[in-house]
Amino acid sequence: MSKTQAALTNAQALTRKDGVIGLWGRLFYRDPNDYEKWLEERDMIIITAALLRLNDRQLNRIGLSRATLSLDVEDLSLRARRDAQIASDILQIVEGGAIEGQQRHAIAAE
Repeated sequence: MSKTQAALTNAQALTRKDGVIGLWGRLFYRDPNDYEKWLEERDMIIITAALLRLNDRQLNRIGLSRATLSLDVEDLSLRARRDAQIASDILQIVEGGAIEGQQRHAIAAE
């Protein structure tokens, strides 16, 4: 692979695939926190719209209702965020325990 091909590959990897909407979002919401919030709102709208395409029987099968669909999607998002935080906390505890265990062995070896 030549240097120009590598440069093109790197440039292509750096370009975002969001299209015009993503570019508008990055320009309008220059603060990273505002941009992340906008992305989350956009994703919630897309998920809700996709679920609205299902009929009532399909929604009932997955435990959702058309009347409370937006609230259900928001609840699922909060639950996923909470589960991710719990998993992160557990990993920190486990990694901290592994470090403490290594220190105990080092002290015992002395």
